[in-house]
Amino acid sequence: MKKSVLNWVGQTLAVVAISAATVTAAMAQSSADKEFARELKLVEGLKVYNKQLEDQLRAQGVAKREIQSSIVQARDLEPQVAPILSKMLSALEAFVKADLPFHKDERMKSIFRLKDLMKNPEATTSSRYRSIMDIYNVEMEYGTTSEAFQDVLDVNGDGNEITVDMLRVGRVALYYQTTDQKNSGMWDAVNNTWKKLDSSTNRNIRKAIKVAAKTTAPELLSLPISAPEGA
Repeated sequence: MKKSVLNWVGQTLAVVAISAATVTAAMAQSSADKEFARELKLVEGLKVYNKQLEDQLRAQGVAKREIQSSIVQARDLEPQVAPILSKMLSALEAFVKADLPFHKDERMKSIFRLKDLMKNPEATTSSRYRSIMDIYNVEMEYGTTSEAFQDVLDVNGDGNEITVDMLRVGRVALYYQTTDQKNSGMWDAVNNTWKKLDSSTNRNIRKAIKVAAKTTAPELLSLPISAPEGA
């Protein structure tokens, strides 16, 4: 009887041990499966990342070849661009000389600097082009803006220069008024000289100067205009 009980207990313990070992093995297998899944996910992510890097490298290769081709083409075009820039500069100088005489010294100095840049062997074609276009843009803005400023003029043509208030209306007209507001005049584009205006224009020119200087609200004003030649 005792022997049977001992056998039964031994068998039970063996079953318990086997069960425990089975559970432990199952848990270990589950942990290994989770670790494998994590590693597999990491590998998939690295594959995607590598694919993106390959695409970027191919795109960079294409861009590099395009840039190299552009550089070669630019070198081929440079001998053709230089004469064009020279013509643009000559046209700009002629235009400024024939234009209304405002900021004349400043504008001509810009052109002289451009001429020096054209002669500079270290200057690139792109820098020369940018410099010319910068001045072209400034000149274009003069045609769409108005301004008031002070200048020194020989309004009587007798060699005596006086300080006057200037008014530029785009490229349409250029006026002056003495600081005591008693005398006004405008640039006569036909005869290339200053022409005195009737004292009746003083009030409106003074108002227009204030409007251009943004010290008073804009309003509709009547100002004399120099008639173009042949009109």
